[in-house]
Amino acid sequence: MTVPLPGHIADSTISSQAPTGSPVPITYQGLSIEWSMVEHWFGTSAATVIVPFVNLLTSLRRTDTSGVLRIGGNSQDGYVWNPSGSTAGNQLFSGTITPGMVDALFEVARRAGWRVIFGLNLAGDDPTLAAALAQYVRGADTTGQLLGFELGNEPNGYLTTVDAYMARIGRYVAALDASPATVGVPITGPAISENADVAYAAALWNAYSARMPFATWHDYANSPNLAGLLTTAKIDELGQRITAMDGAVGVGHSRMGEGNSVGSGGIDGVSNVAGAGCWLIDAMLSAAFRGEAGWNTHSWDGFYYPAEGRTCWYTPFVVRDGQVSPRPPFYAMALFKFAPGRRFVGVQTSNASGQLVRTWALRDPSGRTYAFVINKGGAGKAGTVGLTGPRTGTAFLNLLASGGCSGKDPLIEGVRLPANGTYTWTGRAIAPVSGTTRFEFTLPECSVALVSLP
Repeated sequence: MTVPLPGHIADSTISSQAPTGSPVPITYQGLSIEWSMVEHWFGTSAATVIVPFVNLLTSLRRTDTSGVLRIGGNSQDGYVWNPSGSTAGNQLFSGTITPGMVDALFEVARRAGWRVIFGLNLAGDDPTLAAALAQYVRGADTTGQLLGFELGNEPNGYLTTVDAYMARIGRYVAALDASPATVGVPITGPAISENADVAYAAALWNAYSARMPFATWHDYANSPNLAGLLTTAKIDELGQRITAMDGAVGVGHSRMGEGNSVGSGGIDGVSNVAGAGCWLIDAMLSAAFRGEAGWNTHSWDGFYYPAEGRTCWYTPFVVRDGQVSPRPPFYAMALFKFAPGRRFVGVQTSNASGQLVRTWALRDPSGRTYAFVINKGGAGKAGTVGLTGPRTGTAFLNLLASGGCSGKDPLIEGVRLPANGTYTWTGRAIAPVSGTTRFEFTLPECSVALVSLP
């Protein structure tokens, strides 16, 4: 019997049996962005794209996977297409969409290898104008990055009955189908808030599933403090909401179009600290395990609109003056890129009293296992973890850690995202305990270890 190192906090044993179920979709990792960020983060034309942002997006995917950009949020129903307009008067949640913004969006997506969910304004009830924008999009999307047009954002807030919602959707679909450029194009929605009104999702799916890659919905954990965010109860709540969406559209047919820690921009000390990164990667893995088609982490930056006096604490990074700067959730997304395309394999974890260590494991076709070990125990809950894999050999440890749960500058293996957006790090080789397939390592409080097992 192996005697654990002092300060032991958890043991996890990974099954040697073959994985079951579908792999995590290769397009699972996503980013949701307000329309107001496009000219600041993407650029104002195809010729002036912001290269560090392209580099950052490229860093969040493997060469055999693809990310998904969702352009929407509150601004989706506040921004209006004007092919000869100006962005000079744009605000955080209302403004003008120009051809240059669309061109920059698709050039960034092409260079970074990301797909696009393109949000159209449904609240304005102007199907003709939305269809005109969609026609321009089809011309700008020269490399097939478009996944679909999302019709409206949280329409259950302004169309208070399912019948009213479906009637408006019908007018928009008819307008899209009236042009050869957009007839039959993929659509998605309903982008409902907190999935409180799954009847909207059921109605949309029943009517248009033949042209929908998935249904979309939004979810925020909405804990007023970090301790609450880190509890298992918040992951259980997410699971209950996924189950409700499954009941509306079927298992595997919904995508988290907009997800994050606390709504309305988050909370300082909750949404922008290392603990939030632990919650995010656990939530993304939990949702993937339950069959979600993808997860788009929502982001925006009130810095560009100081008159509105709004700050976004939950955004995983910011782009300012053509350079990128990370927040803690970015590093969780960077680790997560090793999950898409791989299948979950069984794990058994026993935790010491008072700890909350969660382990997820995925296996690729070659037999290599990737274990995500997440210490959500909170302040002062650091210690040693024992991870038993299916075979012996050298493993590689990739540790995401900060100065504690409230740390705002976590790093993966001590490496910070540079301003140019190109992010790489090198894992540490670790050997198993002699004569076993068990690996032991220290897991600081509110940290995540990605262990690549033989």
